[in-house]
Amino acid sequence: MYDPVSGSQIVDLNPGIAQSGLFWTTRLASGNVTGVNPGAGNAIYKANDVSVFDFHDIGNALFGGGPKPVPATVSFEVRWFGVDDRVNIRNPGDGHAGEYVRGHAQMEWSATAGRFRYVSAPLASSSSVFAQLGTERNGLYFPHS
Repeated sequence: MYDPVSGSQIVDLNPGIAQSGLFWTTRLASGNVTGVNPGAGNAIYKANDVSVFDFHDIGNALFGGGPKPVPATVSFEVRWFGVDDRVNIRNPGDGHAGEYVRGHAQMEWSATAGRFRYVSAPLASSSSVFAQLGTERNGLYFPHS
């Protein structure tokens, strides 16, 4: 998040960087995703009080050297709906394949970091310019024929 007056980043909420190098990613229970019907472009992704840190800015999140990260929590709900376009990708060279539906999404979220609380506009008032939902497979896990 950015301070609208100074234009400076004031919040960077993420779970940190794992020893494996994986960053900005955390595991959530499969029950956090409901109403999934990729072919119809429908799904709901919801989580409450996910533990993360506020690193203050992206530089500190990636390289450290800034203020000590503050424990934080985030909650969110994302709803995908509608079908504007369908995209199918197949790459026999590496085994990657995907079937995607492009449509719309709405989201609301909140976060608490230290003594600060941030809240978005309600779900019904949000909109997306682009949203994509689908299934894919990564050729890395499939043998080549």
